[in-house]
Amino acid sequence: MFPCVFAGKNRKGSLRRSRGTLRRRSRSVARAAGLLLIGGALLVALSLALPHPSGGNTPLLLALAVGMALAGLLCVRFSRRIPLNFSHTILAATAVTTGGLILASGVAAGQYGSIFVWSVLIAGYYFPRRLVAAHLGWILLVYAVSLVLVPSTAGYSPLTRWLFSAISLTVVAILTTSLVARRERADLRARRFFDLSLDMLCTVDLDGYFVELNKAWEKCLGFNRDELRAVPFAERIHPDDRERSATEAAKVFAGAESVGFENRYLARDGSVRWLRWSATLAADESLLYARATDITELKRMESEREGLLREVEEAALSDALTGLPNRRALDEALPREMARARRSQAPLCLAIVDVDHFKQYNDKRGHLVGDVFLRDCAIAWDGELRGEDMLVRFGGEEFLVVLPGCSLDDAAEIVERLRSATPDGQTCSAGLVRWDTVEAAEELFARADAALYEAKGAGRDQLVRIGS
Repeated sequence: MFPCVFAGKNRKGSLRRSRGTLRRRSRSVARAAGLLLIGGALLVALSLALPHPSGGNTPLLLALAVGMALAGLLCVRFSRRIPLNFSHTILAATAVTTGGLILASGVAAGQYGSIFVWSVLIAGYYFPRRLVAAHLGWILLVYAVSLVLVPSTAGYSPLTRWLFSAISLTVVAILTTSLVARRERADLRARRFFDLSLDMLCTVDLDGYFVELNKAWEKCLGFNRDELRAVPFAERIHPDDRERSATEAAKVFAGAESVGFENRYLARDGSVRWLRWSATLAADESLLYARATDITELKRMESEREGLLREVEEAALSDALTGLPNRRALDEALPREMARARRSQAPLCLAIVDVDHFKQYNDKRGHLVGDVFLRDCAIAWDGELRGEDMLVRFGGEEFLVVLPGCSLDDAAEIVERLRSATPDGQTCSAGLVRWDTVEAAEELFARADAALYEAKGAGRDQLVRIGS
């Protein structure tokens, strides 16, 4: 998701995968083997500090303990660099060293055999059963040689001691591998649900690279999982959303939970996908757990719905025939213009324009031609107005002109220019008034209508203005 905005330079897919499950397993096994060696060294020190049988080679025991401690510290310190295969060698060498401890103690006592148990536990936890069986066989072989060579077996025959130890170690190996197998089956079931989820599930490391992700990612973005792991996921974020994503990431890394964050991602085919996120930081702050939902279709539907709403709103405020604002648009715009004129103390004029003898024009040429004529009037008259003026189809062949910031003389000049632009040789009459800053819109309309009536009564094809 967005923690990838903190990612460093690109790395190849093989390096990215080496930071995945196999690499973490190698590191864990090496660390566990190192702790086993350190624990064995401490066990030797404790056995020498407490009462113990005489006859042992104390200097050799101390030397082996120091060697185990140093080797263990090196394993823990460089666990990131120790390959998984070498961990088998470390465990095998630990078994041989334990056999050496038994020989150096001079007696086949049980305290050093505990190291064998720990080795089997580590092998059973981290390795498949065939490798566990190999480690168990190697440990039993080392122990058998030790029992043959050790001076004392503390009253038991070497075979008796070996059989009891073999049974105990085998039980430990079986129980450990059974528990691990049960956990793996549970993990497999979880993985199946993980992959079957329609949501895009993932874990992301602190460098901004995917660690785990399900198949929904491949379906949504078109990249396979190796390709998605190969680069910082910041490269998949739409450039316009990267800054927002960085801000959201900072909140998550500060301990906040992100719910409902939306951003866009680039798919393999060049398309853009909208994702809605929920994300939280793991308790150990090593991974980020996130779920994304593809909402591209939802966004498309929202966009279409908003477009339809805009069209409906525009249609509600527009005259279907001429495309000019209608009476409803005028009812919204005129109060604003009146309030602006009152604040700025600027003049505001209103004119009503009516096409002369339009009924006869319609009867003679037909309503379709009449509709074309009205559309031509709207285009011609709108071209004669200033940008701040508003031409409204008031109804039928009657139009209204709002002229803000315009004196009565200047308004009369504009209206005369508009009348002279009437197409198809037709004429029109107009009534013009100036708002007195007090009267209501209805009163202003009534005065303009009275001026228009006067122009018609005087023979039409003229402008009558009322006021000064």
